[in-house]
Amino acid sequence: MKSKLLMAGFVTVAYSSFLIGTLPATLALSYVSLPTNVTINQVEGTVWQGQAKRVSFNEIEVDDVRWDTSVMALLTGSAQVYVEFGRGKNSLRGSGELGYSSNGAYAQDFTASASSEWLVRASNAPLPVATQGNVKLTIAEMQQGQPWCEQLNGQLSWSNAAIESLLGNVEIGSAVANLSCDNGAIVANIKQSSNQLKLSGSAKLESKGKYSLSAVLVPSNELPESIRSNLRYIGKENAKGEYKINYAGRI
Repeated sequence: MKSKLLMAGFVTVAYSSFLIGTLPATLALSYVSLPTNVTINQVEGTVWQGQAKRVSFNEIEVDDVRWDTSVMALLTGSAQVYVEFGRGKNSLRGSGELGYSSNGAYAQDFTASASSEWLVRASNAPLPVATQGNVKLTIAEMQQGQPWCEQLNGQLSWSNAAIESLLGNVEIGSAVANLSCDNGAIVANIKQSSNQLKLSGSAKLESKGKYSLSAVLVPSNELPESIRSNLRYIGKENAKGEYKINYAGRI
């Protein structure tokens, strides 16, 4: 009797999932109340598999968003979808698996990249500088936890990087932050190197937006003097020509 009830429950869940999944995506969206700052345009396909021409959030636009929902994940009580988005050099683009289970949100084999110029425009931050290079986020595995993560294995990189300012131009070269999780806090081990300067250190984001940064910056003689003379505002140069950086606060 028990096995029959389990089989009946499995069939019911599977059939319900099939009915929901075959709904046209446009029809499914008509039952969803989106936030006022989110718009989804030109939707095609079904809940299982489909695409949207453009998704906008707070004036940030992502083109060619495609999704493919995992049926097996739904049958095990999780929502998991493979997504691809973006096109062209001057846009946000990426792909990977995103999901949600009883343990919270998770991601695996996920990448997202954009030019630093695109990211600055999208942030609407009034920065007095111009940037160059490509920024890429790679997440091999991430599991949501308290306050931020239960597990995290990823990397944030900035390649061919440079900053142009009124004080002069700074060659960043390559900068990499290896991401991990420490008792729920996000930890970034940072390493940057160019002919003009080198930086290494670590940053941590904890609960309630509390952050800390500890790093060592070493300028070279190739760094423009107009920039180097202003390094005194971040710390005092030691006998090795290093500047120790220690910041803490809340975001």
